Amino acid sequence: MTSMSKQNAESRMSAVSRRNVLQGLGAAVAGTALVGVGSAAPTKNPFDTPNSNYQRGEGASVTGDGDDVWTFSTTTRSGKPAQLGIWVTSDAFEHLTSQSTSQHLHLDFPDVTDLTYTFAGIDWNPTGHPPADVWTTPHFDFHYYFVEEAAIDELVTPSPIPFMGVATYDIPEPFWPERYVYETPRFIVKQMGEHIYDETSPEWDPDVPFTHTYIYGAYDFAIDPASPDGTVDLPLGPDGSLVALPTYNGSGTGQLTFTEPMITEAFMRDVAASAEGEVSTAVPTPAVFPEAGYYPTSYTTRYVGSADAYAITLEEFAWFDAYSA
Repeated sequence: MTSMSKQNAESRMSAVSRRNVLQGLGAAVAGTALVGVGSAAPTKNPFDTPNSNYQRGEGASVTGDGDDVWTFSTTTRSGKPAQLGIWVTSDAFEHLTSQSTSQHLHLDFPDVTDLTYTFAGIDWNPTGHPPADVWTTPHFDFHYYFVEEAAIDELVTPSPIPFMGVATYDIPEPFWPERYVYETPRFIVKQMGEHIYDETSPEWDPDVPFTHTYIYGAYDFAIDPASPDGTVDLPLGPDGSLVALPTYNGSGTGQLTFTEPMITEAFMRDVAASAEGEVSTAVPTPAVFPEAGYYPTSYTTRYVGSADAYAITLEEFAWFDAYSA
């Protein structure tokens, strides 16, 4: 599939949506809550090993009783990335899933040689987010960014709606994983970017409930949010009234910026209740990434019973070269 055919591919609308603060999304969700980033050392978990291949990243408290969410990595004896993860204790999971308003948190990943990932964006969506009847189920968005947080923080406009605007730049063919397409419209979500998705993911079948899926993020950092290239009228809100959104073409060429397992609350509970306690899923990958390094070819939803915690991990890392125009 060429980039142009991807741009014209039919898909359904998806939307939604920094450090230390859980933010509401205006028209998309209501309400806010605070999360504190802490430095207290958490209890050792099963990913700790005698040869010290476990490294903890930044942590935060969502319950107010010490760190209960944090990032971590594990490496092989040769130093190759083995897992890059987000750790959520059951207390934190139960606290977050009891919230009726959207919750958002940014946490730095630990530094790992040849791993370009920088920070995690953890979002709890109590009513899901569009498109309707596809992702409108309570779920977590686990964003794994491989660009700087400061750059993502600049994706803002004064508008109260959660979108900065609509993308019109192209994403070069080598960045496209097989079966992935643009959203329609191509919303640029504030402090996030745009999303591309697998058009064959099971939840696109109306008879198949959403459980988990894998998203790629993209953006053109040549864009000046204060200087759009035009506007487009789109039906937004419950009454479908037209809203003028800015359009952005930037340099005309975008790049990948994150990978994102989206996982429902129900699926995580099912995994915790299962005998295996984990589900691993292979993912399509592009031919290249913006920067050379190791990138995942699968992700795992895991319940660690001995620690009473969930670990969402990117795994089975392979080397990818950098994009060259």
